[in-house]
Amino acid sequence: MTPGRTIQAGAADLPPGVAAALAATDPHPGVPATTIAAGIPFASIAWGDPEQRPLVLIHGVTASGRIWWRVGPALAAAGHRVTAVDLPGHGLTGHWKGHHRFRDNAADVAAWIRASGLDVPDLQVVGHSWGAMTAAALPLSGIRPATLVLLDPPTVPHAVISMMASDPSEHAYADLDTALAALTEANPTWPAGDVAAKADALVRLDVDAARAVLLDNGDWDGGLADISDPAADGLDIWLVRGDPSAGGLVPDAALPPLAARIGDDHVLTLAAAPHAPQRTHVEATTAALLRALESGER
Repeated sequence: MTPGRTIQAGAADLPPGVAAALAATDPHPGVPATTIAAGIPFASIAWGDPEQRPLVLIHGVTASGRIWWRVGPALAAAGHRVTAVDLPGHGLTGHWKGHHRFRDNAADVAAWIRASGLDVPDLQVVGHSWGAMTAAALPLSGIRPATLVLLDPPTVPHAVISMMASDPSEHAYADLDTALAALTEANPTWPAGDVAAKADALVRLDVDAARAVLLDNGDWDGGLADISDPAADGLDIWLVRGDPSAGGLVPDAALPPLAARIGDDHVLTLAAAPHAPQRTHVEATTAALLRALESGER
């Protein structure tokens, strides 16, 4: 038996305002901003009332902040001020500095959090994939979120994660039309908004950045080593994973040490969901994130 619980949720299981935001055919694109930190002009998108509780969303490798195009407005509808950042070498940020190590990338993101005025006691952070590995290392750079959610942080050997470097769905494209056509054909179950977000990310991608992240970090441990550091003691940490049988990258065998660190009740599995469940299982993903985030409400 694996720890935690399995989440299956649809629109009817969400607060009406959140469900309406997810169902919107043309969700709010967010408010763009650029903040210079660690010598990097970080681009970001924000949704919601600036007076609400701050929530930072961190994307994975080869993506951008636009991957949260539905989740961002939905979490804003739940009462958060949501900010999705573009990591170095990705999206509109660019300016890759070779900081492929998770702790080095976390140090840059920590600088952005401080420069953006988000380093406050009630800050909450959600990171997906590489973003989750980065988020797990934030406490080592002095950022201690009130709630830290790791969304399918890969817990796989180097041989597995490095295969993404040759995945046709993960390589850069010279122009948007070609990227859109290729991704639409390769991912027929993705909503058009997710195809557009990924296509835009792959056109803007710094290939050297993505390859360094995937090829030069060795085995990925789901952030376990970093959240086990004393710097993370006392934090409210959650793991929300995809279903390993559907492409989730946190296998059952990896759960015991993670659950021992954060607690069985802080492990949630999204039934039949892949590694990036915010695309194909957005209602269940949002429900799981709200469960984790609302556990730490003021």
